[in-house]
Amino acid sequence: MHFSIRPLDISSDLDIAQSIALDAALDEAAHGGSETTALEQYRASLADSPYWRVQRWVAVAEPMEGGEMIVGRAAVFLPLQENLETVSVGASVHPAHRGRGIGTALVQDALLPAIRESGRGLVETYGEIAADGDPDDPEQPVHRLARRLGVSRKNLAVCRTLALPLAEELLDALQAEAEEKLGAYRIELWDDEIPAEHLRDYGVLMRQIELDEPDEEVEHEAAEYTPERLRIAEQRRRSSGTRALIAVAIAPDGSLAGNSEMHIQRTAGTTIGWQENTLVMPEHRGHRLGLALKVATHRLLREEAPGLRVLATWNSHVNPWMIAINEKLGYEIAYRELALQGRPQL
Repeated sequence: MHFSIRPLDISSDLDIAQSIALDAALDEAAHGGSETTALEQYRASLADSPYWRVQRWVAVAEPMEGGEMIVGRAAVFLPLQENLETVSVGASVHPAHRGRGIGTALVQDALLPAIRESGRGLVETYGEIAADGDPDDPEQPVHRLARRLGVSRKNLAVCRTLALPLAEELLDALQAEAEEKLGAYRIELWDDEIPAEHLRDYGVLMRQIELDEPDEEVEHEAAEYTPERLRIAEQRRRSSGTRALIAVAIAPDGSLAGNSEMHIQRTAGTTIGWQENTLVMPEHRGHRLGLALKVATHRLLREEAPGLRVLATWNSHVNPWMIAINEKLGYEIAYRELALQGRPQL
């Protein structure tokens, strides 16, 4: 099969439609569900922000005369406010077209030149291995590409998926378990928008998530989540057709003690949702707030997105507390994910 590497044409409806189809194929293979996205929503999700800039390429195959099909993609992500030494890169190939050198070509023809052009010294990427695969096996495809990039393993995470819908009886039982230690704390639900009076405190929670993330040897500078940054994130999310279901734990003194977010695509036909961050602030731990937050969002999901059939989430393998909560809810391992970093001489 002949293929070539070129920049993604964001102005092309055909490129956008084929990118949506590639995303769906990747998500169905990895997670068992996919998103349905309108062209303009997907295009909006690709726009740069004041906090990062992205370059994108596609691998294009020519299965028939006069036609072409996107069978792979690559991207270079450049933070603009923090982690200014870091260039984050990634490449993915359609499940039906792997093993044909497409990933290697994306690295050689797109990523390596872009890394050199960025002038940044710390390169990071992520790669998947099977749930029962050996993360240290040098013959894993992710390690073969990592050697070309000059990076090595720094953390091991696990992607878990949850079949939906959850039984109401399970949620009732877990809520009762959480309430045994909840005391004067309470859980509050927000629909896609942080109330103005809580913006600054919510920013503190978001920064704490990055500070607390048990990511082993990964070099990472936590972001400052200002009210402006949070509002920009909300607007970008809505423009891309995504809705956030947010639960917060309110301490007896009225302060924010923790949070949990789920993100779901609004478009009909979407079958996957994303369990995003969950955090309990250090001074408020020991009250089963993490469990209470997750029960609240999972219960809300039953009401607001009954068409979903799966949720996906990630945890570092050195985060037993959140893993235990996820397993109570019924999440099962889908695959493992390596975080790789390095300072290559390219």
